Amino acid sequence: MKGCDDMLNIIKEKLDLSPELAKKIDWAKNYTSTSITLEKGHLIRLEPSNLAYVDPHKVIINNYTFLFFNGINSFYVNNLNDRHNLSELENYFKPRIASRNWK
Repeated sequence: MKGCDDMLNIIKEKLDLSPELAKKIDWAKNYTSTSITLEKGHLIRLEPSNLAYVDPHKVIINNYTFLFFNGINSFYVNNLNDRHNLSELENYFKPRIASRNWK
């Protein structure tokens, strides 16, 4: 009798960043003075089935994990429930300035 591990073969293939996404990430590197961690996404396939999952590219900046998919004009923050347009990305890199009372 075959076990579960003998029936499915999990194959992970690294995905390359699209040129557009690489340009956005390079912009983020230049815009922030903090370190950036980049983890390229994967295509995860279960063989011999036809099931596949795209694991997003992950960029970690200022305690946020940004999730990016190639060809999508949006990004996610920390999980796939918090979606934003790419035009909002710079808001996460601007310094947070405490409000002051000027006299």
